[in-house]
This record gives sequence, structure tokens and C-alpha cells, in this order.
Amino acid sequence: MNSVAVQQKRFVKLSPSNNSTTGYSPDSSQPIIRFSVADTMATANMKDARLNFKIRVDKTGGNAAVTEADDFNIDSSVGMCSVIDQCIVSSRRYGTQLEAVHNMGRLNSAWYSGLYSPKQMLSNVNLECRTTGKGRYNSTHGECGWGASLADQRNVLQRKYLTTGQGTTGEWNQGITGGGYDAGLLDCSIPIHIGMFHSEDVNLNQVGGLEISIYLAQSKSLWWGTGAGKPTSASTYTLFDVSLTMPLLYMNSQQIQQQAQTPESTMSFMTWTSIYSVLDSTFSSIAHRLALKGLLSSIHNTQPTQDINNPEKNNHALIDSGIERLTFLRDGVKNPMEKTTIVDVDVNQPLANRLSTSAEILNDYLGAFRNPKDILYTQVQPYNLNGVGSQLQGVSGLGCNYDPSSGAGIDVNGTISYDIQTRLQDLDLPAQTESYAFYSFYLARQNYVVSPQGISVM
Repeated sequence: MNSVAVQQKRFVKLSPSNNSTTGYSPDSSQPIIRFSVADTMATANMKDARLNFKIRVDKTGGNAAVTEADDFNIDSSVGMCSVIDQCIVSSRRYGTQLEAVHNMGRLNSAWYSGLYSPKQMLSNVNLECRTTGKGRYNSTHGECGWGASLADQRNVLQRKYLTTGQGTTGEWNQGITGGGYDAGLLDCSIPIHIGMFHSEDVNLNQVGGLEISIYLAQSKSLWWGTGAGKPTSASTYTLFDVSLTMPLLYMNSQQIQQQAQTPESTMSFMTWTSIYSVLDSTFSSIAHRLALKGLLSSIHNTQPTQDINNPEKNNHALIDSGIERLTFLRDGVKNPMEKTTIVDVDVNQPLANRLSTSAEILNDYLGAFRNPKDILYTQVQPYNLNGVGSQLQGVSGLGCNYDPSSGAGIDVNGTISYDIQTRLQDLDLPAQTESYAFYSFYLARQNYVVSPQGISVM
């Protein structure tokens, strides 16, 4: 065998560059976790990268552990991925920002509910993110739902992930009194769903290494509850033993020599662009000015603005605002779909009880992830759209695919807009209206030129 052509594959484990002995928390002096990935002669398999940590939940901010009897819940599709609010990736050598994604909890909620079934959330996804899924199938009625009771076994299972020890002594409290962490805290190993981490291998030497900054989500956005032992504004969490793991494929001598002879090169990977807007009128026009190469798709979801960072509401619920008419436009022209979708529903039906919505909207939404015919598993179905009863863990959304044929994406340097007619129904007071947050995520295949002078978009 020619040893020159052999490549070595290794799994590396990186500790945060801003090391902390007291852990990382949005309510401490360490609300950001930073990693520095060297510009070594290797390609990184970003799809298999994982953020690893142990989590401790403090119910009152006074060193009190959560128990299974507490009405203390996390979103059943996002799970522990909800600890990430923002992720920013830059070139270590050049300082160029490559991707910045905000409101990642909303993106994760759309991702998991759109592409995974309730059974998958209880199996392979559960191992990573500690999830239980939204809804379960009833063989008798063929519907999906869950009990609202604290005693419901799936709710109990979900709460167990927030129950990391009890009492004033022992493994949970060691994180406070012992000045460190204990191996008994809940272990998590979660993927990072930004565009780059869903791309092909990234040449670390070519990109000049990576600086990755992870901004932790506010505590009051992580969980919710309304009963006894519910979360309060004082509830908090801390991450210990944090690391980033990823597989690296090291270049052989031939590849190193070839790269050295090419001072200018190109690279391509996926990126998400996130934008926050507000629906404050039953007839709204949302416009986003974009300059993107290779725009592939967009997804959008909504929630009442009054629910944001409210510990009595699920901040990751994808709640239907009551869409009645929807038009996608590009520079004022209907595009990519030359139609206005009209939702055929009973306008007198409260949103929380509505069991159906436009099949067209859901089909177009799933098409933003991939061809709907290729989606074998999903939680996006009529019964789950807004959740059941007090468990408002909706899975509704809007979206479209801008290039379903080639997969290369389209170049956009102009305005993407949406004409939306919606009921804006107040879920607590159905006779009234309320404003809804409108979260938008644009997926694009960005191409970059790398030269001795730096990195620039093609």
C-alpha cells in the first residue's frame, strides 16, 4: 500500500476557550461558550459534531432541585437543544463571519417536528436531546395526542430530564457546594443545527480554522408550567463539563502539497439567515431585504408575542396564528409559487380546538425541508398543529422551496415578502386578537473565495 495516500481519521474533543470552573449559565458571568478550532491540515465532518455537557436545573435560584411532582416542562421535540439561542461561526485566521443564526430554539423545533416521528423522538433522538416527541398515535382512533395531567407517563419522562438529583446533599448539590460538577448530573450530547454543521466536510486549513460562539438561551425561555412547583423568573440552569467533539480527516502529503500550490480556492457550505418580524394586523405584509447566493428554501413559524420568555408558556411551540390567506412574493411578484393559498376552515372555530388547516400550506411547509414525497416521518399533522388542551406545543409552520429541481439555489438580491391574512386570535381570550412573532429562517448554499488576503463571498 502506498502510505503517501493514506488519510487518518480521528475524533477530537475540544474544551471551551473561555474555560469556566463554575459552569456556564445565562444568569452568570459566563452566558457564552466559545470554541477555537485550529487551522490544521484536516477536514472536519461537521454533521457529526456534538456539543456535550452536563446540566443542573435550579428551580428557585436558591439551590433547589426540580422534582417529578413539579409542573416543570421542556419542549418535547427540542429537548436539551433548547439551551442554544444563538450560534456564530467565524474564520479564526481571517476574522470573517461565516454564519450567524438567532432564535435557534425555534429553528430546532421546526426541524425536529418536521422530520421526525413521535416514536423517533422516544428512541434515537431521545438519546441525544432527551426528547419525547409531540403526540402519540392512538390505534383506536387513529389520532395523535397526549394527556395534560402531570401523571401522564410521557410528561413524567420529560420531567425526569430536568430532575438531576434531590436534597441538600449528593450529586446535584455538589455542583454548588463542591465548586465543580458531579458525574451524576444529566449527560447530553446534542447536534448543532446551523447550516455549516449540515454541510459537507469543511477544510479547516482552507477556512483558516473556526471560532464558534454559542449563546445560551434565557432560563425563562427553556421551560414552562402553570401548576404547583412551576418555573419562576428565578429558575435557572448551569452547564458543566462542556466540550465539542467532531471527527477530523487529516490530509495526506499529496493533498497538502496540492493545496499549497493553490493560493486561491473556493469553498461552499450551507448557511441559515434568521430574521424576526411581528404580525400585528389581520392583514400584514412582511418584507425582508436579502442578498443571498444559492437560496434554497425558507421556513417560518409564529407564536404570540406575549408568550416570549414567559415561564408559563412554551417558548418553542409553533402556534398557528390563524392563517386564512397566504401569498409568497419576490420583488412584488408571486414567486416561487404562482398562487395565493386560501385556507378553508370554520372561522368561528377557536384556534386551540382547530383540528385541520390547509393541506396546501402544510405540504409547501414540509417541501422547504425536502420533497414531501421523501419525508417518511413527521409530527406535522392536523391534530398536532396547536397542541391539545393546556399542552400548547404546536407544530404548525409556513415555508417554500425556491429551487426544487436543481438543488443549487437561486441568487437573490432584492425583497422576499409575504402577504398574510390571519385571525391573530388570542388563545386565552378567543374573542380578542393579539400580535404574533414571525420567525423566518432562510437556507442558502453560500460560495466563498479564499486567498491570502482573506475570505469573500463569490
